[in-house]
Amino acid sequence: MADTPRGIAAATYVETTEGPVQMGETPNKGFPVLTRFADGRLGFRQLIKVTVADDVALVRVVLESGFGVVVAGGHPFFRADGSSIPAERLSAGDLLDTAFHYREGYVPDGATRPVPGVSVAVRAVEPAGRGQVLTGTVRDTHALFLTAGVRCGE
Repeated sequence: MADTPRGIAAATYVETTEGPVQMGETPNKGFPVLTRFADGRLGFRQLIKVTVADDVALVRVVLESGFGVVVAGGHPFFRADGSSIPAERLSAGDLLDTAFHYREGYVPDGATRPVPGVSVAVRAVEPAGRGQVLTGTVRDTHALFLTAGVRCGE
């Protein structure tokens, strides 16, 4: 059985040392992305060997804040407990690991209720058609943060 494709849609932003950058701007350009080290610290590591895959089944992961990201159905996300799960298997209410910590009771613009302090909840996972995705290798950690603040695999 072949592996389920992974990857991030070209228009989806990732966190870099230069601020948010669309994944589509990354081919053939190694650059530092925000990641979490094994000891829990945040830092930057190089995203290298970026490749493109076409005609991949996509899903839109909508967060409780209303922010959404488009990725391949098999792209891994990290839950608040550190375990990984493919995007297509996420469910409403799943708590995801986040780089950003919110004060208790914080309600972002467009949200209907406060977000958890150290995690972000999934509101919905929706089919997003088929399209192109990009993926690469993040040195040492094999994970990066999307601009939505959630950690996902490479």
